[in-house]
Amino acid sequence: MLDCRAMEFLVRPARDRADYDACVQLQREVWGLSDLEITSAIQLIATVHAGGLLLVADSPGDGVLGFCYAFAALREGEGHLHSDMLAVRPAARGLGVGLRLKWAQREEALRRGLRLVTWTFDPMRAPNARLNLHHLGAFARELLPDFYGTTSSALHHGLATDRLLVRWDLDHPRVARRRAGEAVCPPGLAARPALHEVAWRGGLPVPSPPRLDLEGPELLLEIPDDWDAVCAADAGLAREWQQAVRRAFEFAFARGYAAASFVSTREENPRAAYILRKDDPHSSPVAAGSDGSDDHSLHEPA
Repeated sequence: MLDCRAMEFLVRPARDRADYDACVQLQREVWGLSDLEITSAIQLIATVHAGGLLLVADSPGDGVLGFCYAFAALREGEGHLHSDMLAVRPAARGLGVGLRLKWAQREEALRRGLRLVTWTFDPMRAPNARLNLHHLGAFARELLPDFYGTTSSALHHGLATDRLLVRWDLDHPRVARRRAGEAVCPPGLAARPALHEVAWRGGLPVPSPPRLDLEGPELLLEIPDDWDAVCAADAGLAREWQQAVRRAFEFAFARGYAAASFVSTREENPRAAYILRKDDPHSSPVAAGSDGSDDHSLHEPA
């Protein structure tokens, strides 16, 4: 049993076989993947040797609490790191482990002369969207439909594995301000055209068909605040949500929008939404508000 109240940890590069084996075990613990879909210690060692990066959060007495793994990548002539996995042990979530790992990843990438890190994440998971867009200052312009196909992970609920491809411009002023600890007021939900309406039925959010005729500097795209609850209660509704969000993103990205920020509220019926921004995704929001939540949970592939 981890003592979360007094937990201290160091973020460092993986250095021996025990570290690599711990990351393999964490994949089993966090994603529940079959061994055929786990990235092995041998593969981790080889890709790190070839220019990848594996960072671990190491706690004295408790071992590896989490890890962040990236491999060397080249896309459209631009060398960078692609961050394939970010995982934190369930008992250690909410302690800032994931954020520490990501900021250490940025520091090492910059030390190597790199200016970009990319990764993918499930667009239906609000905590991950909040971490990636709001806290880290990344953005997305590309949706990858059913990227992994059907997997053995219980976290994927047997559904399509749509992913947003995130771009993290490491030396952009917005990212630097986030790293410096600038207090960022989450954007509000008001005063933006919504790509679909959300009704509540039987305690679950239900989307309307997306409106594919909207224009404006910023658009709002809502998702369920608790994706696992929707999937557990109604698989058909979960598929309906995925299809609506996929169509909305494809519409917006084709017209020059980027997923630039994220906001969630704590009401009787919680709300969570992407802010889609046209032109420069790093520009300041048109409107701001004080509502939102800064908690984060890391258990999906980064």
